[in-house]
Amino acid sequence: MYSVVFSVLVVLLIITINNNKAFAEPIFKDTNLRAELVVQGLNSPTSMAFLDENHILVLEKNSGNVLLVSNGVLQKQPVLKLHVDHTTLTCCRGLLGIAIASDKSGQSQNVFLYYSELLDGKDSVRNRLYRYAWNGESLVNPVLILDLPATPGPNHPAGKIAIGLDGYLYTLIGDLNNEGKLQNVKDGPDPNDSSAIFKVNATDGSPSKGNPFTDTKMGKYYGYGVRNSFGLAVDPLTGVLWDTENGDKDFDEINLAKPGFNSGWRQLMGPLSENKISVNNLVRFSGSHYSDPVFSFAPSLGVTDIQFFNSTKLGDKYANNVFVGDINHGNLYFFMLNKTRTGFVFGQNERNLMDSVANGEKELSEVTLGAGFAGITDIKTGPDGYLYILTFDEESHGAGKIYRISH
Repeated sequence: MYSVVFSVLVVLLIITINNNKAFAEPIFKDTNLRAELVVQGLNSPTSMAFLDENHILVLEKNSGNVLLVSNGVLQKQPVLKLHVDHTTLTCCRGLLGIAIASDKSGQSQNVFLYYSELLDGKDSVRNRLYRYAWNGESLVNPVLILDLPATPGPNHPAGKIAIGLDGYLYTLIGDLNNEGKLQNVKDGPDPNDSSAIFKVNATDGSPSKGNPFTDTKMGKYYGYGVRNSFGLAVDPLTGVLWDTENGDKDFDEINLAKPGFNSGWRQLMGPLSENKISVNNLVRFSGSHYSDPVFSFAPSLGVTDIQFFNSTKLGDKYANNVFVGDINHGNLYFFMLNKTRTGFVFGQNERNLMDSVANGEKELSEVTLGAGFAGITDIKTGPDGYLYILTFDEESHGAGKIYRISH
């Protein structure tokens, strides 16, 4: 009954959205949760990160602005304005990823930004990861960490950033419309920094100690076979990397990405059992391995960020479990991890999900916790222990918002 009522509410919400051409306020299956608006007026925001409990940095994809939210107030002037290349498509170039880490002394903060940098010369653009220093008022002293291609593109640059428990940086890039060995095309070009997950030193971009591939051209790679991604997170209890990936039409994925992970694109999306190929069809490198998604969505719905909620503020049920968002439906999904934190568990009323695939709207509703968020681009556990949601609405100027989810 609980799930049926929520499904009816979601249908009514969709009708309201379609009629009013604007998203209503979020609703939740768990009536103990509520969404509080923190800030609005953001233009196509892609990612956010907390400097501390009272200050948030937010990225605007198309403007290249890094904005500051101070004590719940969006500051008018950006703390940094970047020369970015962009298109109006949500999957394409722009200001895309952010992560923040304190230096070894704990006295200052390093801010890492991934963006499509527009360079001098006609149609000259690179996807780049920089480290900046936060001086309390602005971002200064850029240091280039990774210099990655942007062509042929323009879509699938990915760009999310995560920081491992060991202090190394993770980021990833999509296929950029390439068809090479990193896209599991056996007779395609050699590795060219596309469809790859990187793990590098946060100081100079050198390969992480223990990276899985012995080929020197792949020294910075942690994994490959990625079509495109808007979600990257490190489990705070195990240190294991997870990502979300967007399919072309059939499947989106949630993956546990261990060193050497081959996600399978362009040969497959979703579980191997749903595709008419075997692992022998994939390109293998020394140190690589394929593994099925932990969970898949069919058909593709534009899955975005993933967050391990490292807090008890919403109740024990949610502590250290997984939230995921999407861009097309504006839904917030929730998953309970198993004891080994390698997969999800489902209740007796969710038997249709035992195959780890949400097939269609009915099964999707069983993992949907909240709806009505327009499009979700980022999810974070705040320093105050509450969940924060960044929303994106490409069609409405200034419609991006940050919500705080509380109990």
